Amino acid sequence: MTSKHFTQDRQEREAIINLIGAGKPVARFTVDRGHKNGPEIHEITNTAIINIYNKRSHKLVTKLIARPGQIRRYYNGNAPQEILEKALENMKKGYNLK
Repeated sequence: MTSKHFTQDRQEREAIINLIGAGKPVARFTVDRGHKNGPEIHEITNTAIINIYNKRSHKLVTKLIARPGQIRRYYNGNAPQEILEKALENMKKGYNLK
C-alpha cells in the first residue's frame, strides 16, 4: 500500500529504481523529523535504495536512490562498504537526480 504522495509524484524515480533493481532490505532505521504524520521507517536495500514508510500506517511514502553520504549518516559512519559502493555507482550514473 502506498500513500497518495507516492503515487502522484514518483513515477520517473520508480522507473530508475526498476532499472537499478529494488534490492533486498539490509537495515531499517526509525527516523522522527517531527512530521505531522509521525515518524518514519527508512529501509535500506543492498542496491542503495531507501524505502520510506510511515511508522504508524506502514504505507510506503517514497523511495530514494541514496547518495553515499546519506548511507553513512544512517550507519553513523560505519556503513557496509558494498552499499556505499553501490550508492556511489548510482550517483555517478546520475540516477539520484530525480
